[in-house]
Amino acid sequence: MLSSMRISKKNQPFVYGLLGLLALGLVGIASGGVDGSRINSIGKVGEEPIPVSSYAQSLRNTIQNISRQIGRQITSQEIAAYGLQSEALENVVSSAALSNEANRLMISVGDDLVAEEIIATPTFTSVDGKFNKEAYEFALENSGLDTKEYELQTRKAISRSLIEGAIATGTQTPPSHAMTLIKFAREERSFKWAKINKDFLSEQAGNPSNEQLKTHYENNNIIYTSPLSREITYVLLSPEMLSDRIEVSDIELQEEYDSQPERFNKPARRIVDRIIFDTLETAKKIKGQLDKNDISFLEAAEDRGLTLNDIDLGDIEKGQLDTNIDEILFNASEVGIYGPIDTDLGPALFQINAIIDAQKTNFEDAKDELKAEYVSVESRKLINEMISDIDDLLAQGLTLEEIAKETDMELEKISYNNKTENGIAAYDSFRSEAMNAKIGGFPELKELSDGGVFALRLDELIEPTLRPFDTVKEQVVNDWLNAENKKLMLKLADELIIKLDNGSTFEALNLSAENVISTTRNKYIDGIPASLLEILFSIKIGKSSKIDNDDTIILARLDSINEFEDETDESKELLSQVGIQLSNQVTGDLLRLFASALKDRDGVILNQNAVNQINTQILGGTGF
Repeated sequence: MLSSMRISKKNQPFVYGLLGLLALGLVGIASGGVDGSRINSIGKVGEEPIPVSSYAQSLRNTIQNISRQIGRQITSQEIAAYGLQSEALENVVSSAALSNEANRLMISVGDDLVAEEIIATPTFTSVDGKFNKEAYEFALENSGLDTKEYELQTRKAISRSLIEGAIATGTQTPPSHAMTLIKFAREERSFKWAKINKDFLSEQAGNPSNEQLKTHYENNNIIYTSPLSREITYVLLSPEMLSDRIEVSDIELQEEYDSQPERFNKPARRIVDRIIFDTLETAKKIKGQLDKNDISFLEAAEDRGLTLNDIDLGDIEKGQLDTNIDEILFNASEVGIYGPIDTDLGPALFQINAIIDAQKTNFEDAKDELKAEYVSVESRKLINEMISDIDDLLAQGLTLEEIAKETDMELEKISYNNKTENGIAAYDSFRSEAMNAKIGGFPELKELSDGGVFALRLDELIEPTLRPFDTVKEQVVNDWLNAENKKLMLKLADELIIKLDNGSTFEALNLSAENVISTTRNKYIDGIPASLLEILFSIKIGKSSKIDNDDTIILARLDSINEFEDETDESKELLSQVGIQLSNQVTGDLLRLFASALKDRDGVILNQNAVNQINTQILGGTGF
């Protein structure tokens, strides 16, 4: 088929996503089964197989997308915490469901269209921008695919896109939908607020009677009840306990220092946000508003339909951006907004959020840190060498006390409950083992996150017990005083609200008020709980409200409401952008629902062992 390919100007991004997998290289991904045979798929939907390469690339892309968003390479622990494997798997299973449906409906495309899409893929072009057949075949060979297999994948991707296009047709949301959301988000409130505490009370609570204290004690007995306690004996072997056995020379440390120049000689950096504009005039206009503090940089971005992730360039080193941008950003001595600066994407404004000077750490200053790292690594190696012997002793039935005598492990005891966080209880693995242990259970050797090991025995369970009144009387007194003063403060707040609603000023009531001008409902204001803003966006102008804020009460009065102006050019542009986003969201939801229905109807079969192999290879050593 490729011998008849002609260069096409057609550009279809949905196919580029699939074709781009070759650029990242999938050599050896899950190619070997447990019996040495080749694993080609991780399962199927209906009769449509899910290729190993598709899942591997889906996982890589998912990881890389998140890494770009947060500005650094994501760790294996974070990948598991975010559930990225599940997300990647869901993507390829849904694609297989759509391909299976395309087969059922007998939807396919001809060779010419497949050829056009492959020719238009930048990965397969020469420096002159033309398709290079040798580069194409070489890339496929390195990726473990043949031309027939890859062209079949391309054909399926185009066929899927036909179904997706049919579902997406007509999903544009009405303008009223976008307008309702924008008005809700952009409506502004101006208000005054002040705090009162117990010092505002003309008379504070005091001298509680013994009867009052006992009543408070009885009505709040859960506060004075000790939690379920687990009396535990454990043995521990940590890297620190073996550190005095490790010796390292200055020569070895110097070699380690020399091998990490990027760690100890960090260039100057800037933490930067960027907004791209369509014209220089627009950029200058926004710069003027920023200079006058009429809007913030983030608000300028939001007005263009951008989020913080969209404008965040992260941690920038000199040389990563164009020379003209570098000169301005790295000659700047203060944080702030710079530009407009001409870029390949258009005129841009840059906000420097932090200036980080170059950092050079000499060997003497780094020596202690390097030594500690070396000792930690070597201590862990020693522990790993001891694990088998300790396991054997436990298997022989030795008690923890005997284990401590026979090995380097130390014997300790702890009274553990769900609030214990100090010492060994700071480790997740210990807490999990402690909560699952049973009296009479067999101690097992478990690992700690720092390389240490432990084994524990549950000796006794002490049920929750109400502590005697006499032992907690001082706490009861403090709790009673705080509760009574809070009642008095709330009563005073209600009286002040009546006066504010009737026209009194904060100043006339001896309240030190702060003024908030034109804030949106989701904006963070230091000192004010988000729940107070929710109240202020639900009351009428001139009305006041209160909120309990720990040991203070916050009073606030709404002074004005600024409706969203929908007739300006900027507002119309925002309305259009939000409308597009909403339509895209609706389309995405429809596609997910449709794919889910297909999976339910046709059935999904997965080879979890194959999935686990790919996860291990990508996350456990091959890199991403």
